[in-house]
Amino acid sequence: MNAKQRAVEIYVQHIALATTDGRLFRKTVMDQLMSETGCSLAAAATHYNNAKKGSAPVEGLGRAPVPKGMRKMGNAKSKNAEELVPDEDCFTVIELLQHEGGGETVGRCQSFILQGDASEKFDSKSEFWPNSVWVMIQGLGPNTGDTYKLDAGEKEIKRYAPAKKAAEEAVPA
Repeated sequence: MNAKQRAVEIYVQHIALATTDGRLFRKTVMDQLMSETGCSLAAAATHYNNAKKGSAPVEGLGRAPVPKGMRKMGNAKSKNAEELVPDEDCFTVIELLQHEGGGETVGRCQSFILQGDASEKFDSKSEFWPNSVWVMIQGLGPNTGDTYKLDAGEKEIKRYAPAKKAAEEAVPA
């Protein structure tokens, strides 16, 4: 019997512990697997994860799912990393690619939780890439390569157009 098969057996053997203490359950399964098969901690963790994926979901194991349309606030080091922010409260800086026949598609885009961060990035991008059209919107906006079109709840906050293009747009043809 190989370590992968044994991991499934140990997982099933200690499943009652999973509902009371998920961390102790994982540690117990991995420790027993390492002692019986002589595998490394990394290998035991992999075998545990594969056994978990192959079995029915158990209440109390794993991370809580993040609701669709929500983003986590901050980063892993942040004190409030678990706060969720709705997509429409995010801010996105988008580069627009102009087409000869009309229309705009999204070139580069970057999303932010805080408006101040997005505004700083918008200013730096319009300074370092002054020949591109830049837009800052509230919401996530379209993905790279999509046609530029705002969904319901999204709104354009700032727009930067190069002086040459702005002059061409101002003069009627």
